[in-house]
Amino acid sequence: MKITSKACLLSLLFPILAQGQEAGLLRMNREKAVSSTETAIFGGVEEGLFRPTYAGSFQWNAGAEAKTVRHGRKTSWTGGISLQQMMGYNMGSSMLLDPGYFPVDILDAAEGTKSRETGKLEGSFLTDLGYEWAAGLKASAQVDYMTKQRDIKHSSFGVDAKLEPTVTYVMDDDMGLVSSYHARVRMEWLRIGQREDGAQPFLDMGMRIGAYENIEQFPILEIAHGFNELLYMPELNAEFGITWKRGWAGRLDLSRFRFPGSTLHAGFGQTFQADNLDHVYHIAYRRDRDQLREPTGEGRGFNSLYGRHQRNLDLTYEVRFLHGAVKRVGVELGGNHWKDQGMMPQQPSAAQWYDGMAKLLASFSFGPVDLDLNALAAQGWWKDRGRIENTPVPGRLMSDWLRNMDYRTAPRIGVGGTITVRIPGVKGLYAQLDGSWLHALSVVYAGGQNRETGMLRIGYKF
Repeated sequence: MKITSKACLLSLLFPILAQGQEAGLLRMNREKAVSSTETAIFGGVEEGLFRPTYAGSFQWNAGAEAKTVRHGRKTSWTGGISLQQMMGYNMGSSMLLDPGYFPVDILDAAEGTKSRETGKLEGSFLTDLGYEWAAGLKASAQVDYMTKQRDIKHSSFGVDAKLEPTVTYVMDDDMGLVSSYHARVRMEWLRIGQREDGAQPFLDMGMRIGAYENIEQFPILEIAHGFNELLYMPELNAEFGITWKRGWAGRLDLSRFRFPGSTLHAGFGQTFQADNLDHVYHIAYRRDRDQLREPTGEGRGFNSLYGRHQRNLDLTYEVRFLHGAVKRVGVELGGNHWKDQGMMPQQPSAAQWYDGMAKLLASFSFGPVDLDLNALAAQGWWKDRGRIENTPVPGRLMSDWLRNMDYRTAPRIGVGGTITVRIPGVKGLYAQLDGSWLHALSVVYAGGQNRETGMLRIGYKF
């Protein structure tokens, strides 16, 4: 569920320097651009029984990162590198690195300890081609390796590489039009080793419907490409983008499954300036869909096994104060709709669910101390044809499915905050403490009602 953005500490801590469009904005307002470099070490924990089945009851994470932005007379550069280690206890369900990303999954019913190492390297540049034009390139690569050494021992190795050329048309008054193309290759290779007591992995072909199979290796490859368009002004911005994806999985030659998909997103934001404050509005829409297919065996077509369709709409309003201790006050509203459909004739199934979220935000500054606070409330609703009719589908991990749906839709409240302290006497040195608490008001299948996260970060900017 998107509203529980801190459910996975790994994604919380991973640094992201700039998307391709942001790289295209490096030459905007160049007179005020400042070169800087930042290094940091961080570590955190996440614990609690209110969790999806693939998350651990306790997880810790530690790592280090460095990033830099440099501006020359005609060219701007960014670069970054990060390394981190995660250890999670009582982690089960998906064996893949990013559960739920692909429409096919491999599951391990037994919980155990998982270890994951992640490294990422990225860089970008943008250079002037004249008074009005600039062109650049952003490249990034991430490598992950995860292992589990209990029950069904397995390891998963993944590579995610992305290339984004961009062109910027610079207009007067810091206005710009950024066009970028992106190509992405995402690969994961799952290897399954020794199995205790003859346990077998479960091949999930959507909605936890599938079968136990003697799988030893399961490679996955996805290739995606698309474009983004961004109109930037100091008081207004609008963006639009689309991505097309093609995926292959299973068997050493990747011939067992195919999964085409696409992503569409659009956004609009506007700032209204007043004497002592700014009013900022932003709306964002995203639509994702994909489908899992299996060749017929005759080389003439494919059977559709499973389809997914997701829509998200987010609204944000903020008041940003130009003077005083209060820096901003705002509210975020979000709504999501998922629709899943199993298309196998012998195992028909369908499910859809909705959720809504409201979050209050506030930021303060007291000399060398910055404080960011938030509070949220959310709830979801869902309907599963198999469950409603009380006719569970054969070959379905119903308990795992119900636990995950309970986690996604249970009513909840939460609070969180980040305090950043700039160390006196050492310019650029800071300490940052981040924490959150999430409480489900009622659960049916989930193992508990609470989830807490905490992270400490020590950084130096120069």
